[in-house]
Amino acid sequence: MNKTSASLSYIAPVFRVADLARSLAFYRDRLSFAVEFVEEGFYAGVCRDDCRIHLKCAPPTVRDQMAFEREEHIDVCVGVDSAESLSAHFVSAGVPFVVPLREMPYGLEFYVRDPDGYVLGFVQAAATA
Repeated sequence: MNKTSASLSYIAPVFRVADLARSLAFYRDRLSFAVEFVEEGFYAGVCRDDCRIHLKCAPPTVRDQMAFEREEHIDVCVGVDSAESLSAHFVSAGVPFVVPLREMPYGLEFYVRDPDGYVLGFVQAAATA
């Protein structure tokens, strides 16, 4: 098998959302994603810097949101170049934070919540020696 045929292009988690228009507005206006496509008003994709999320209009999975956030679980982890500047941008855009910018042994990180309760973790890896 040659290397080209075995390569991956991207990965896109699919979030089930209650209101597609509301979710698209959040990802576009608050997180600065571009709307990549909308299919018949029930399925859409957003993209920022080759990071993609798909949104499907369907009842979200029921979970204990308070426990999920208390345990600092995330639905997706996004690697970033500058957690500090991205965090500041999201603060100015009024994005709800679950975990504010903090330093961890593996780097800088923060977590935000979308309108359907999905938690996105943004992580800037620590410099390696």
